[in-house]
Amino acid sequence: MTSLFPLQESARARIAEVARTLQPSIPEITAGWRARMFEEFAFDGRVMAALERLNIGTGFALFCGADFETFYDSLSYHGMRLAKLHVDTRVIARSLDVYQQFCESHLQQLSPMARAEGIAALETYNSKTFVAVSGAYHDTQRIASTALLSVLDAELSSTNLHVLLDKILRVTTETFRASLGVVLLRDTEDCLRPKAVVGIELDGELNVPVGVGFTGEIARTGEPSILPDLQHSYGLLNPVLREKAKALWGMPLKIADQVIGVMVIGFRKPFDWLPSEKELLGAIAERSALAIEKARFNDTLREREIRIAELSAHLLRAQEEERKRISRELHDATGQQLMVIRLYLGMLDGGAGYSPELRKKIIETIDVVDQTIEGIRRIIAKLSPLVLEELGLIAAVRKEAKDFTKRTGVRTRVAIAEGVGRLSNQTETAVYRVVQEALHNVAKHAQAKSVTVQMDRKSDMIALTIQDDGVGITQAPVVGRSFGLAGMTERVAMLGGTAKVVSAKNKGTRIEVKVPATQRAPEERGHNRGGELRPFLTKQAFAAGRDVH
Repeated sequence: MTSLFPLQESARARIAEVARTLQPSIPEITAGWRARMFEEFAFDGRVMAALERLNIGTGFALFCGADFETFYDSLSYHGMRLAKLHVDTRVIARSLDVYQQFCESHLQQLSPMARAEGIAALETYNSKTFVAVSGAYHDTQRIASTALLSVLDAELSSTNLHVLLDKILRVTTETFRASLGVVLLRDTEDCLRPKAVVGIELDGELNVPVGVGFTGEIARTGEPSILPDLQHSYGLLNPVLREKAKALWGMPLKIADQVIGVMVIGFRKPFDWLPSEKELLGAIAERSALAIEKARFNDTLREREIRIAELSAHLLRAQEEERKRISRELHDATGQQLMVIRLYLGMLDGGAGYSPELRKKIIETIDVVDQTIEGIRRIIAKLSPLVLEELGLIAAVRKEAKDFTKRTGVRTRVAIAEGVGRLSNQTETAVYRVVQEALHNVAKHAQAKSVTVQMDRKSDMIALTIQDDGVGITQAPVVGRSFGLAGMTERVAMLGGTAKVVSAKNKGTRIEVKVPATQRAPEERGHNRGGELRPFLTKQAFAAGRDVH
């Protein structure tokens, strides 16, 4: 707290001397002061008691013992009390002036010089007292501002509702020097349940029906309440609170007119709140309620995001499994049937007795079947690439780049560091799909002449970069049309990695991906996930079909 400005030794001696001179008349002076102040302001007992503690007559014993420090502490305490009672500092100046006037009338019997010195000492006392009290007022405002700023800081820095409630409650108990605190939130069953406690242990299963007991009644009415002395309170109250505290202050936590909870702080001795203390606790509760509502919303949003991410991961896994299933069905059913048709057509082509026109139709049909088989082979490769399953990520990326160049004419350079090695099936599939989608975007949007795919292993991370020399991303992705990038990002996020897109107009686009380098599980090593597709997928099988007669 701000202390009184130091007095010179001579000033202290003069004040002590005046106090000794006035000591016999102090009761009469104080009585006159009380009558005048009540006549002018009609203050209640609490204000009058605090104002009286500022007067020179109250500190007589301390002055005579030269114990000015104790008197300074008393001024600070009662100055803060007056600030909390909303007493204007002009009233304090008037109170000190009135008391001095009554003191001066009892200095008439002194010599002119002694009387002048006495009046000067009184003026010095009043001046220093007013400065000390003004400092106490400043301290009171500072404490209130600090408390509210601390609640705001708790709101901004807390990661979830539990942390927020704990920080807010600690700020509140420290601000009011309370010995305990509890925050209870209202649930869907219209009961209050403790969510944060300080200085006390409560049963985690405790619930207080709204309208029952001290906190329940606060929740029902939406109004603050106080039990300044629990020894004279006989209402329903948790026995732990009654044992640990001698006074309780309670404030509702409200959003508009809806009570979402109750904040309670307790003290080790009977303690009534002053107006500004009630207002400050109310302001803290109001700010806290808004922070709680925001934290709840953020927690709900975070939970939904987690569920969406889990669902997205599940859908991606299901998509990969569905791709494999469809590719197997195409191979086992459609593919094999086409091979049989190709076989029979080959046999017809080698037979005798057909007219040239019919033989020509047979050859044309064989070509159509071959093209269909080739098309299905490409579809199967897109759905579940055999190279990725059999030879791994590196070979699959190189083949994808080679096919991309052949299909689009865009020069593709692949640079993969030797240390990349084999990764888990999930990681290899995700990285391959990112490369596949990135090359698809280059072909569709970039108007590029060349593209580079680089992959390296740095410590426990795989770093993938795809860079093209195209037109770049010239505008923000249209909502509903950017699923390629979104899916790419989602795949990477599933693995705990990051994806970054850097682009500038006419300077190309660079996609940077980093994912953990997860090792292959023992059951994945040497396991061929698509072995049954080999006969149909090989071009040799097509050629073999042509040679059948």
